[in-house]
Amino acid sequence: MERAEKKKEIRKLKKETRDALSEEVRACDSHDICEALKYMAILNEAPRIYCYAPVGSEVDIWELIDSFWEKGKKLAFPRVNPEAECEMEFYEVNSRDELEEGAFHVFEPVDDGRAPVDWKCAPVLVPGVAFASDGSRCGYGKGYYDRYFLLHPELVRIGVAYDCQMIPKLSGYCESKDILMEYIQTPSTCYGNVAAMSYEELVAHISQCRRFGKVSGIKCTQAVLKLLEHPERDCTFVHVAGTNGKGSVIAFLRSICEQAGLRVGVFTSPHLHDFTERIGINGEPISKEAVLRLGRVVMSENHRLMASKGISMTMFDYCMAIAMLYFKEQKPDLVLLETGMGGRLDSTNAIPEPLVSIITGIGLEHTERLGDTLEQIAGEKAGILKKGTTAVLMQQESASEQVLKDCCQKLEIPYCLSGSVAKDGSYNGQQYVIGIPGTYQRANAAAAIEAANILREQGFSQIDEQAVFAGLKEAHWMGRMELVQEQPWILLDGAHNVHGMRALTESLAELHPNETYVCVMGVMEEKDYDTMLDLLTPYVKQLYALTPDDGRALAAEQLVKAAQQKGIPAEACADVAQAVSVIQKLDEKDRCIVCGSLYLVGEIREALINAI
Repeated sequence: MERAEKKKEIRKLKKETRDALSEEVRACDSHDICEALKYMAILNEAPRIYCYAPVGSEVDIWELIDSFWEKGKKLAFPRVNPEAECEMEFYEVNSRDELEEGAFHVFEPVDDGRAPVDWKCAPVLVPGVAFASDGSRCGYGKGYYDRYFLLHPELVRIGVAYDCQMIPKLSGYCESKDILMEYIQTPSTCYGNVAAMSYEELVAHISQCRRFGKVSGIKCTQAVLKLLEHPERDCTFVHVAGTNGKGSVIAFLRSICEQAGLRVGVFTSPHLHDFTERIGINGEPISKEAVLRLGRVVMSENHRLMASKGISMTMFDYCMAIAMLYFKEQKPDLVLLETGMGGRLDSTNAIPEPLVSIITGIGLEHTERLGDTLEQIAGEKAGILKKGTTAVLMQQESASEQVLKDCCQKLEIPYCLSGSVAKDGSYNGQQYVIGIPGTYQRANAAAAIEAANILREQGFSQIDEQAVFAGLKEAHWMGRMELVQEQPWILLDGAHNVHGMRALTESLAELHPNETYVCVMGVMEEKDYDTMLDLLTPYVKQLYALTPDDGRALAAEQLVKAAQQKGIPAEACADVAQAVSVIQKLDEKDRCIVCGSLYLVGEIREALINAI
């Protein structure tokens, strides 16, 4: 049977079943549903709620509606325009007197010129004919609610149904335009869509969340950590901010602490292959089971946050909250925490004062949000500095370095300036071997050495000089100056901005003077790719451009055009598979670099490793 026909049959059967309930059963079940919804935190904490006026044998929620009005909550009801294709809007209503019989005999807000409301993140009570525990819903076939939800995706959707309206499976008969409920309340059970999610579905949901929220990351994370009863307060942190080098500094410091016998938690971004790489203990990523279990908790609290505060978490807010719950469970000796963007307003800045705060190299990035001068950006990075911490400041251009020093002095924070491990491995009278290649890694290693010294002084006596030496030597960091193949020579580096590209090209010049490379590259549209190409030009004999799998990506054809204007032979690859095919056909004497986007580096890395 065709899907549409099967759905039509389900609709007919379940409506008949619902209609067959006695008035006594409907009244009793409706009361039980209303009582349950009165105590649902999402509704209880929400100042504004979307409702419906029950008709026929639908669940009678008037008892609930009246209680909302008594508590002073603002309520809105739908009104449809039967002359327009599936057009529906919600209007604020203050009493039953403001409702009149409208389309399909449903009581609707009076048409008196009032404007429709758009209460972002508010909960909405949704009637229907059939529901399933995964959140699937079958309505009356007109599509009013589904179309409305497509236009207003951030509402917290709560289906309302009798137990007889539930069926085991419904999603197989639904279409992409059929929107899932987050919750379904029956007389006996509250079903949560979150509880039915698989790992893949949960990660996909998190990944699709917006990059920037209504409020700053720190405010959103502070609010959700409060709901989670402050798991961050059970952790001891090293906090790292900067334009480039954050991940490498953490890789060095993690290796040092592991060599000292410590259990080290790490929170970093982005991932190369799988979401689990963002959170881990001693190099072991968080399990998918833990992501799913803790992600469900966080997602449920996000619904409360949406309903009560009108705030919806971003992808990074989700990652941060899951990490804090995980670290509270795992109780590592130390957590190394990498900022997402900036510092002052970043989600990670919701933590209490860390033992050590590290600020790596600062360059122009995210200028639309952080400022368009190095001093402004340095001020944002300095926002992670809190009274009670000790700071490690990597040497900067004088203006931005002064901003960092001034901040430390104002907050009475002791600090040291880290230099760079010399080419021969010497630093502060000691000799080291740096496990991650690249000239810029010597400065990152020096910052990790200084942080390790401070941690030793603050009670981590296990971090002796032997642990520092061994940690630097054994450190590794996927996708950062990573040589994945010798013949042909293939180097992966996550250089994704001007600062990173300058560091990459300086390393290439030192490692292999006068060498030219085949370059596979993809970038985000907001990056200064023109300057990045200027830096690459002396080192590239052929460029293959890709469009990274990201909504912010620059089209490969546009990168090809920009490269050709600089005299670089360039052509576009349709996808990662074609780019990998190009790499595999290189002569054994060729050298190839992959750069421009960490996501692209991750995709190509996985494809190459699987092919080897």
